[in-house]
Amino acid sequence: MPDPILTVDDLAVAYDGAVQALRGVSLRVDTGSVVAVLGSNGAGKTTLLRAISRSLGAVGGAVTAGTIRFQGEDLARRDASWVVRAGLVQAPEGRRIFRDLTVEDNLRAGGYTVRDAVARKEAADRVFDLFPILAERRHQRGGLLSGGQQQMLAMGRALMTSPTLLLLDEPSLGLAPQLVEQIGDIIAQIHAQGTSVLLIEQNAAMGLRVADRAYVLEVGAVAAEGSSAELAATDDIRDRYLGVSVAAPAADAPPAADAPAAPDAPAPPAPAPGAVHLQRSSAADARQLRVADLTVRFGGITALADVSFTVEAGSIHALIGPNGAGKSTCINVLGGAYRATSGTVHYGDQVLSTLPAHRIADLGIARTFQNISLSLDASVEDNLLVGRHRVMRAGTLSQALRLPRARREERAERDAVRRIAALLGIERLLDRSTHTLSYGDRKRVELGRALAAEPTLLLLDEPVAGMTHGESTVMADAIRAVQQELGLSVILVEHDMPFVMGLAERVTVLDFGRCIAEGTPREVQRDPEVLRAYLGTEAAA
Repeated sequence: MPDPILTVDDLAVAYDGAVQALRGVSLRVDTGSVVAVLGSNGAGKTTLLRAISRSLGAVGGAVTAGTIRFQGEDLARRDASWVVRAGLVQAPEGRRIFRDLTVEDNLRAGGYTVRDAVARKEAADRVFDLFPILAERRHQRGGLLSGGQQQMLAMGRALMTSPTLLLLDEPSLGLAPQLVEQIGDIIAQIHAQGTSVLLIEQNAAMGLRVADRAYVLEVGAVAAEGSSAELAATDDIRDRYLGVSVAAPAADAPPAADAPAAPDAPAPPAPAPGAVHLQRSSAADARQLRVADLTVRFGGITALADVSFTVEAGSIHALIGPNGAGKSTCINVLGGAYRATSGTVHYGDQVLSTLPAHRIADLGIARTFQNISLSLDASVEDNLLVGRHRVMRAGTLSQALRLPRARREERAERDAVRRIAALLGIERLLDRSTHTLSYGDRKRVELGRALAAEPTLLLLDEPVAGMTHGESTVMADAIRAVQQELGLSVILVEHDMPFVMGLAERVTVLDFGRCIAEGTPREVQRDPEVLRAYLGTEAAA
């Protein structure tokens, strides 16, 4: 067997000295190989990468047992900077790029430890060769890139040190199927150029396609291991991670042209016995949202061009399209983060496109974000309480003085938060620090914070990105139950097509900033232009 470049033996990790995240984990990455680590949210995948890259301390974690060796060197006494200089580099989940820096400046930051100017130039040329779109947009700010382009930039920044082992944490997170396939091909190219890869992936189909060997983590321990071909053939992996046993397509692909049609308007489930009930918003009922000829430009780049659609009051409306289509830009205009260049947005009688974000929130419009935005050092309960700020009546002074009225209101708000947490299945996490949570649990917390504001219109940007098929099904049930019980409207941006087609009543499809289709799920999923945008011309044909 080849010599291992990385060995992990009986690794145990805890957060804040109490939360056990990994127990007795062992794996090896052979020189010149690609190894995938699969598992549900909360299984410990990201914790494993943090332990290897020596970045656990920044989030309150610590190795409590076991060893990690990189090229034979025990990493126990090494810090993150030494690890990077030694050739082990991580591209973290969530595309944590520098949003206010240009593409070139982000890459320079990635190559900061490389003293040889020629080596830096060669590394940058390699990145631009792998990701031509980054070369085209080298002078553009990172925050103005699409989600897929930001993922490419995060990977490119990691490659600037020419690592011998690249750690990739969920590189397909929130990407459309066509781009997921492209990212998989790029990982194969990086491997062919001589870089070993340890890949954390929720998208098991892509992970098993590019990896030589794979490990499955469940509740912090290795539940299965073997060659990718062996694991892909097992019933448990096929059922749990590839979605083979369910009627819906895999979560990383839209319905094929001959797939069973989605219902025009999915019927909400009957309330379960003992279901948690939320209090209907005291704000005005949901109103119709009208987007008319919306155009948004960033410098010379047109992100949206004359986009129009209507969201009926009390309905679930999906906004879909490949990466870079303009979906998040549209959500950012609706929420007040971006200003429209032209066009109008009406919510009932109110013109949203002229209002600042806080005024829009006052109208009962709440949102989640593509890149999770939570207070990581605060508890889950405190993050949810932030969402209650809009409906709280006690002033700052009475709260600071702990007056009786303020104490009564605080108790009532904490009760409301607990009801929301119970509905989303995160009640057990209320006392946990948010930084100790898995990506999927953070997604649920962010949804809970938005619900805590008692919205009449809910804007959800990639609510199930990074979740398995089963987890996205649970999230869909929660969103449908909330929408039915509170009578609110929902605008949904998501790449998980089974999730979208099973939840939305109407769908608008964007591509390159323009509307290319609109209709019921049944109509949209059979539209040739939609299939081309998601799968590419050849695959759609």
